[in-house]
Amino acid sequence: MPVQQRVTHRSKRPTILAAALLSLSLITLPGIAHADGITLKVFGGSSLDQLAPRQPPDEQKKIQQQVIDGFLKANPDVSAVEWDAQGPQTDSIQRLMTAKLASQEMDLIACPAFYTNGAYVRRKLVMPITDKIKPFQDRIDAAALGAFTINGQVYGVPISTLSTSTIFYNVDLFQKLGIPTPPTYADLKAAVPKFKTEGVIPLLHQGSNTVMWPMWYFETFSQASGDPIGKTQKNLEGTAKFTDAADVEGFKLIKQWVDDGILSKDSLSVDQDGMRAAFAAGKSAMYYGGTWEIPSLQSSVKDFKWGVFAFPKMDGTPGAPGHGGGADNGICVASSIPPEKLDAAIKFIEYLTRPEVATLYLAPEQPIAASIKGVPQVDDAYAVELRKEAFPSTIKFLDWIWPSEVATATASAIAGIVGGTTTPEDAAASIQTTFDDLKAQGNWPPK
Repeated sequence: MPVQQRVTHRSKRPTILAAALLSLSLITLPGIAHADGITLKVFGGSSLDQLAPRQPPDEQKKIQQQVIDGFLKANPDVSAVEWDAQGPQTDSIQRLMTAKLASQEMDLIACPAFYTNGAYVRRKLVMPITDKIKPFQDRIDAAALGAFTINGQVYGVPISTLSTSTIFYNVDLFQKLGIPTPPTYADLKAAVPKFKTEGVIPLLHQGSNTVMWPMWYFETFSQASGDPIGKTQKNLEGTAKFTDAADVEGFKLIKQWVDDGILSKDSLSVDQDGMRAAFAAGKSAMYYGGTWEIPSLQSSVKDFKWGVFAFPKMDGTPGAPGHGGGADNGICVASSIPPEKLDAAIKFIEYLTRPEVATLYLAPEQPIAASIKGVPQVDDAYAVELRKEAFPSTIKFLDWIWPSEVATATASAIAGIVGGTTTPEDAAASIQTTFDDLKAQGNWPPK
């Protein structure tokens, strides 16, 4: 029960006694550390913004409480950690802004990387903690920390499993057709006639689920630009444009996959379930997606062995492959935290990065890779391959940085390129127009 409520329930005592106690500083005010210890308040925009979010509700609460109890035992100056995370993910920003406007106390924010990059930092809801985490930064996977690093400043510490993007393929079919693995782009192009002879679609994408098209651009723009994050930031700052040569080339490289017969135009009418079903039935040889696809593959693919290989380097591109991914969830310090609580908040973040503590909340998620070093990981062949090839080249999802309007315009543009109704040049121009309109309407940069 909050201090203020405890005082209210005792208000039947004489007013004189209350005044006397107040004069002796025996009655404390909300938001101030007192003899009972500090209460740290963690705010999450949705029910997913908790430790071990994918576990059954009862198990999730048990794991989270175990972590909190361990922290309280090790830090007697903190009396409680109250973790308030609820509601659907789509309402996360609205819930946080409502709480902010209502002056709801929040010391730490359970911060998804997507919203941290796209809203929380821009709206100054969280503070940089670059220097404060240096004593324990070596416990954190560098690429994972990069998901919470904006313009050189760290705004959050990742406390989740890691995702990356990859191509899933039918191992048995590749072996039958004599296709090398991992294949080069030239190998895939040369294999197209072999797939057609077998009556198999080379690669099918969930194209009717348009929000998944930008994943392709993350890959090709990385190779076309050499610095996809830096170039994107320059576009948003207005010192470069979405119509520059490298940006257009990113779209041309996607078109090449279609023109060379690898990426099927049939993808435009296929949703996620259709993509998964076609692959499991042996009707397509490959599909491109994130590591979140693995549970579906494990349950649906029964008649052949599946594997993974990283999106290949394309000929003549100046940049290295970069696969969209990163740590999904983190913990940030609220910009409104009372100064007297800051040290305790950093202590809690440090506690969450201890390998033995991180194992409590991450190991149940069966991670392929984890944001905290020393956490046990899955050792299946696909996981070993991903840790060897894909994770070291994983970059921040660009739609964590883009305004949502740019993400939508990019998705539509790629669908047009795949369908043959939009040129790469027109695609780039449409995105620049969308961004210019956003600025003209006063909606960028965000207030």
